[in-house]
Amino acid sequence: MADVLCVGLNDAAMLTRRLILEKAGHAVTQARDLRRVKEACENDSFSVVILGQALNASEKKRVTDVVLRSCKGAKILELHTSVAPDLAQANAHLQISISEPESLVEAVNGLIKRRRKARARPAS
Repeated sequence: MADVLCVGLNDAAMLTRRLILEKAGHAVTQARDLRRVKEACENDSFSVVILGQALNASEKKRVTDVVLRSCKGAKILELHTSVAPDLAQANAHLQISISEPESLVEAVNGLIKRRRKARARPAS
């Protein structure tokens, strides 16, 4: 189980994501704007931050900047509908127009596994 922060504008999509991820055993917090992202990062620690496809590229960048400063260690999963993602610095991208609901869970689980492996590596 991981703590996941979902950031997006589409209420129906956010609800669907939350239900899918909670069914897979993850705890989900939702945020619709930058202020709520900042509050969430100040109050909780997240393994994965999901950026919804309805966010424009500049808003994804602003959210990413806050996450990198305030949610240290969180992996960023960008959801997008176009062929090319908007956010090069995301840890993973998922084109949702062609994906199944299971793809979201697989992407989150993959990021969590990568995070655990990075922590387990001894310092040199």
